[in-house]
Amino acid sequence: MVLNEVVAGLTLLDRLDRFRKWVLTKKNPSVESVAARFVRLFESHGVHRNQIPRFFGHNLSLQDMTDDASLLVKLDEVILDAACTHFAVRREWLDGAESKAHLCHDFYKHPEEFAELIEALKKKNPDGQLHGTLIAPIEENRNAVALLILEEIIGSVGEKAIYRYHICNNWSFSYWKARAYLTACVAIAWKREVYIHGIYARWDQIKKLAEGEMLLGWQGEGISGIGVRRWYAEDMARLPDIFLHGVDPELNNFGITAGLRLWLNLEEKGLMDTGIDEEIRPLFQQELAKYEIK
Repeated sequence: MVLNEVVAGLTLLDRLDRFRKWVLTKKNPSVESVAARFVRLFESHGVHRNQIPRFFGHNLSLQDMTDDASLLVKLDEVILDAACTHFAVRREWLDGAESKAHLCHDFYKHPEEFAELIEALKKKNPDGQLHGTLIAPIEENRNAVALLILEEIIGSVGEKAIYRYHICNNWSFSYWKARAYLTACVAIAWKREVYIHGIYARWDQIKKLAEGEMLLGWQGEGISGIGVRRWYAEDMARLPDIFLHGVDPELNNFGITAGLRLWLNLEEKGLMDTGIDEEIRPLFQQELAKYEIK
C-alpha cells in the first residue's frame, strides 16, 4: 500500500514537472538557444550533432559541437543563412523569433509557377533526386485540406540520404477549383519526371504540416512513412472517377460539372499531360456529358 502511494506520488510529481516545463516554454518560447535550434534542424533531417561538420562544412569542427556554448561562438550570419538555405527554412524560425519554420508555396490558380519551381530546383541541384508526396485527407470533410510536399535529396551521411522539403499548400481538397489546379500540378511534375505519390492522413495532421510550423525531417527517413494508405495521385489527371472522388457536388452537382470543365480547360493548355498516357480528354468529356444530360 505504501509503495503504491509512493509510486503514485512520484507519477504526480513527474506530471507536474512536465506541466511546469510546458508552461515555461509557452511563456518564454525563446528558451531554446539559436545553437540548440541549429542542432535540432540538422538532427530532425537525420544528421547527428557530431556529423554536422562533415555534412555541412563551413569550418565547423567536432570541438565546436562539444556543447551549445562552444557552437554559439561559431554561428555567424553566413553559417546561419547557409543552414536556412540548405534546409529551406526561415531565418526567423532559426533565430527563435517566429514559430513558422518552413517556407510555403501557394500555386492555387497558378500551376505554371509550380512548373517554374520544379525547373529551378532541378537546375540548381542537377545531381539530387526530386520527387513528391501528395497527402490527402482520410475524412471527406469540406474543410479538409490536402498538401503537396516536394522532397529533394541534398546529400548523404553514410548510406542515408538527407532531404530538403518544399511545402506547397492552400489546397482545399473537396473544392472543385482547387482539385483541378492541384491535379495540374501533379501532372506537371510527372511530365518532368518528378513523381508525385499519394498517401492519406488525418486532416488535422495535414493542417499542422501545411501551416509550416512543424519542422519537417523525420530523422532522414523521408515523408512516405507518415501515411496510412497509398494511392496513385497521377490518376487524378487520367481517370475522371479519381479526379472527382470526394469533390463536393454542391447544388445540382455544380462542383462536379465545374471541376470537369476546368480540367478540360487546363488540359487544352497542356497542363494535364503526365507524359504517361495517350489521348485521355475524351474520358473527361464523356463524364461531363453524363451530368449535363441530367
